[in-house]
Amino acid sequence: MYLADMDMPGMAHAKVLRSPFPHARIVSIDASAARALPGVVCVLTRDEVLADSTIDPYYGYVYRDVPIVAIDKVRHEGDIVAVVVAEDEETAEDALELIDVEYDELASVMDIDAAMAKGAIQVHEVFKPIAPELRPVEGTNICHHSTLAKGDIEQGFREADHIFEDSYSAPAVQHCALELHGCIASVGDDEITVWTNCQSPFPLRGELQRMFNKPARVIVPYVGGGFGSKSRDRLEAVVVAAAKLAGRPVRLLLTQEETFQTFIRPALTCTVRTGVKSDGTIVARHHRFAVDVGAYSISGARSANNTLKVATGPYRIPHVLVECDAVYTNKPPSAPYRGLPTTQHTMAYETQLDRIANELGLDPIELRMKNLLVEGDVHVTGDLLRSVHAKDCLEKVSSSLGPQLKGEAVASNGTIRGRGFSCSIKYTITPSEPTLATEAGVELQEDGLFEIRIGTVNMGQGVDTMAAAIGAEAVGVPIESVRILHSDTALVPQDHGTTASRATFHTGNAVLDAGTKLRAELLSTASDLLEEDEVRLELSAAGVAVAGSSGRSVSFVDIARHRGGSLLAKGECWVGGVYTDESGKEYPIASTFWTFGSVGAEVEVSRETGEIRVLRIAAAANVGKAVNPEQTKAQLEGGVTFDLGPSLFERLVWGDGGQLMTTTLMDYPLPTLHTMPEFHVDLLEFPYDQGPYGANGVGEMGGVMVPAAIINAVYDATGVLFHEVPLTPETVLAGLEATGA
Repeated sequence: MYLADMDMPGMAHAKVLRSPFPHARIVSIDASAARALPGVVCVLTRDEVLADSTIDPYYGYVYRDVPIVAIDKVRHEGDIVAVVVAEDEETAEDALELIDVEYDELASVMDIDAAMAKGAIQVHEVFKPIAPELRPVEGTNICHHSTLAKGDIEQGFREADHIFEDSYSAPAVQHCALELHGCIASVGDDEITVWTNCQSPFPLRGELQRMFNKPARVIVPYVGGGFGSKSRDRLEAVVVAAAKLAGRPVRLLLTQEETFQTFIRPALTCTVRTGVKSDGTIVARHHRFAVDVGAYSISGARSANNTLKVATGPYRIPHVLVECDAVYTNKPPSAPYRGLPTTQHTMAYETQLDRIANELGLDPIELRMKNLLVEGDVHVTGDLLRSVHAKDCLEKVSSSLGPQLKGEAVASNGTIRGRGFSCSIKYTITPSEPTLATEAGVELQEDGLFEIRIGTVNMGQGVDTMAAAIGAEAVGVPIESVRILHSDTALVPQDHGTTASRATFHTGNAVLDAGTKLRAELLSTASDLLEEDEVRLELSAAGVAVAGSSGRSVSFVDIARHRGGSLLAKGECWVGGVYTDESGKEYPIASTFWTFGSVGAEVEVSRETGEIRVLRIAAAANVGKAVNPEQTKAQLEGGVTFDLGPSLFERLVWGDGGQLMTTTLMDYPLPTLHTMPEFHVDLLEFPYDQGPYGANGVGEMGGVMVPAAIINAVYDATGVLFHEVPLTPETVLAGLEATGA
């Protein structure tokens, strides 16, 4: 059951009027003709929002800069200006045509360079950050500027024998989850109820309660893919305000074109300056990057800031300086995209490494092996790294692809083959202070089955199976004895959100804690009933029995009856703070766990057309312990598949007037079965002592390394090193022609 399948008694249908301009002041709105159309329930504009003193009209996760509907001006094409609620979708669509809006069009800034230029028009004249770590630059479009440093960067460059500097760029792309965005809202006298395909129901509940000054319940059915596009508040406040005005449940389902105007992966530009010794030892790296957060930051500024810690890669570098700018433009707001800008950072430092290897006459794999982080190294964040195994991952993908075949040796029919590699490091969101991040419940119910209650959202990644497996193992019963209840804020314990590859570690640890506590309760109760010491008892699907004593047992139904009903245990997962090593030295925990991985790609390039075919992909990651090995492999393979498109052909394109030109899947190509390479996926299991049964998170790891591996493979084949994606045939052919390749 997905959101679009759901219906509510008395439910009305909403459609939204969107701005045709990327930047304009709203002079007037006249919705009287729309309101008079038979079948229209109500029309929500800025007038109704501002007239309701019980509503705070602005929302946002780390920047409170998004109005429910546009109030003073519109800031991107597709910005919501009005909402029509009608008896059916067709009437709502017709009513949109009757709303008269007068705009005063303003100059727009459609890319990072324009937005950061001196004297550029400001997208927001007033900054509204609510996260303490965000530092806007007043009088500019920079909504956050920050740095991360280690050592002395200038000293590092003085120590270097060679200095390499390169600039890179990646455009905005769309998440293209199979299920489009949607929401249903009902506003009663005592509570707001929202059904939504959101990845973070508990943070959303808190924001709705703050905005509307009323208790809220958020229910998330199964989600048909998110990849970060559904991670934060998107439509829910709009639909709640419309339902409040309508006095009845309201549903809004977006079209594909509207989804393209809701959340996108941000464009990024960066410059990487790296100092190395003649033997390939990296001694200094200065990484400057700017992220296009779009018209509203929501979470974009924090997403950019979080990747400071991984921008220099999985390498041991004594002198580091990373600089970050998060920049407002007149594009749709940005959202996390299966790894935040980690993918673009990896593309930059990994392709530069192949250039360094080539110009110094070194082997690209040996250069990486020489500099990769190892167990016990201190990361640029100050973390003591544990369960690293980055070198094992690179060795695995190298062996999976087999012996290297160089250039002309495999050329035929105007094509040439090459092979490239990429390594990366991925973090998970972790607060600096100790924080209760996730709770879970495991309950023995009166029918003798066990219910696991989690706030983690199931969006196709296998979280229900993971939680069931860990819970069953912890209690000591077969997985068939377990059922899952998830993602209803009225029925399950709190969870921070299903983002940042965190579900297995955080939810798994909370379920493990709850299951362990419940097992102790079951054994204690059975010990009383059987008058037997707990050490002689064992659990099975039927109940608790005395080991080696036939017939001496008690069923779970009997235990529940003896305890007066169902028996619930709650578990917790705490993160953040500091880690203390064996000597007593303390290190900050900037990431609860770090994931390391490698990807190798073999490609075939046509020198006549510039077309690239990815023939084989090998991927390996240190997963700690795979709770569900086949699902974990599918996560890595899915991540690789996901980033083939942005590597080869996906990009959002805006025209000169700021209008989006790629608005549907007719003009925005996605990978197909024809695009798929041969996959070689390996799970490296080195159990992490902090994870549930040794498990790490891995959901985002496969994709973040793909663009770099493909660029390096093309470099190996042609001798041309590209500094941007996607590698369309036109881009590749132009590069080949420019160098005579």
